[in-house]
Amino acid sequence: MKSASEKKAAGARESIDMNKEKKKQIERWFGRQWVNLILILSRFLTLEIARFCGRVLGKAAFYLIPRHRRGALRNIELIYKDKPKEELRRIIRRTFIHASCFGWETVYLYTHNITNGEVNKLVTKVEGLEYLQKAATRGKGVIGLGAHLGNFTLLGKKLESLGFASTSIMRQMRDEKLETMFRIMRSRIGQNSIPKFPVSRAVRESIEWLKKGKILMLYVDQRSGQGVEVDFMGIPTPTPTGAAVFALKTEAAVLPIVNVRDEEGFYKLLIGEEVPIVRTEDHKKDILVNTAKFNKIIEKYIRLYPDQWFWFHNRWKGVKPNEN
Repeated sequence: MKSASEKKAAGARESIDMNKEKKKQIERWFGRQWVNLILILSRFLTLEIARFCGRVLGKAAFYLIPRHRRGALRNIELIYKDKPKEELRRIIRRTFIHASCFGWETVYLYTHNITNGEVNKLVTKVEGLEYLQKAATRGKGVIGLGAHLGNFTLLGKKLESLGFASTSIMRQMRDEKLETMFRIMRSRIGQNSIPKFPVSRAVRESIEWLKKGKILMLYVDQRSGQGVEVDFMGIPTPTPTGAAVFALKTEAAVLPIVNVRDEEGFYKLLIGEEVPIVRTEDHKKDILVNTAKFNKIIEKYIRLYPDQWFWFHNRWKGVKPNEN
């Protein structure tokens, strides 16, 4: 039997939990209305106006969202210890502008049924297409090593315009209605996706996709609590192992594929050479070695285009500046 004080405490906790859940529901409702409003307004925008909005709001966000600014600066200072802080601050300021432009471009793409011809006007250059064509001829599928760099939402549509079907594994949003809305919009621009949960189904669908000779894009640049700890940008950090696991299991070719903004404001699709996969009798070690190798490849692109990477993500959680 619970005492009166225990029952009272349990009731208080239940009340707090209910209030938290109600608050979340209200926040999600307002979030959906805000997204709906932006989507409605974007239907009347040209791409040029959407980009202009992105630049203006990105500049403002750098000053008006201090939490994200501090987080991004902390991350970049961990990596570029020898660069002047003012230079790093300029890079992060450009990152805010790029992220905002990326967001507005994505909204525009989601609300306008763009054709392959229109995509080709946005992504004007392709480098390394011969590597992808060669890998695709093997018929075992292609694992694209991707990153939250440049405009990755355009990547699937551009690959489609080149004759390649692609998909990626995506974590579902907590708001199911918003998730359904964005899934429909992503499919309109050739951004197919496999829901991350349940994991067993995601693994099965990914393997089936590769067996059909198609491209599975995996974004390997974010922290994973269930991954392995390997070096990334000079700091050991938990890293997702999906790319290595799928490569070892399916024998699909692995190529880096990123879509970055060029000097003229358009995009270029960069496809790297096929990455040799290490295979030994020690499967766990193979996963570790290949994951570390993939990190180094993605790191190269981030260092080439540092202002187009999403430094806001807490990639090096718990690492202090003097520990690097």
